[in-house]
Formats: sequence, C-alpha cells, structure tokens
Amino acid sequence: MKIFRKKQGITRKISPSYKVTNYLTNKTSKNISCAISKAKNHSEITKTNESDRVYYILKGKLLITVDNKKIKINEGDMIFIPKNTEYQFGGTFKAVLINSPAFKKS
Repeated sequence: MKIFRKKQGITRKISPSYKVTNYLTNKTSKNISCAISKAKNHSEITKTNESDRVYYILKGKLLITVDNKKIKINEGDMIFIPKNTEYQFGGTFKAVLINSPAFKKS
C-alpha cells in the first residue's frame, strides 16, 4: 500500500495549455498509472499506443474526436479509450487520468 500526497506529484508541462501531474507511475506499478491533467483551451491529437486510458472529469468539459465523431465529456463523466486509438482531445478541464498498463514516457 502507498499513499500519494498532493505535494508529491510531479508536474510535466506538455504545452502552454496542458499539464499533467503524475502520482502513481510505472516506477511504483507496471499495471496502472494515475495523474491529474489540466487543460485550458487546449487541442491535441494523440494515440494510446500501449495503454487503455480513462479520463474522469473533475471540472470543465473535455472534447474528444474519434473517427470524425465529436463527443463532449462533462464534469462527473468518464470516458474509456482503448489502446491503439488515435483521437483529438481538448477543451478546458481538470481530470483524473488513468492508464493501464502504466504510462511510459517515450
């Protein structure tokens, strides 16, 4: 068992409009990672190469586009994105971000 305190998070600034604070990483578990992601007027195309991914929206709205289908994920909603899925995401939001197996920075 391990408790992760807010002050222990390691923040990576992905871009001027998007940052991720990592708590549970592949150094602790190879099976799952967990972070808090924050975006402000962000837009990015990404692909879940090695992990299934879950976003749970704490605040704001996450906009996801997959295969030209636009989906709005609101506060309190969750979305599961299977690995090997290319998608565009953006908006202004704060979300719990979970990857399984654990995210590995390339």
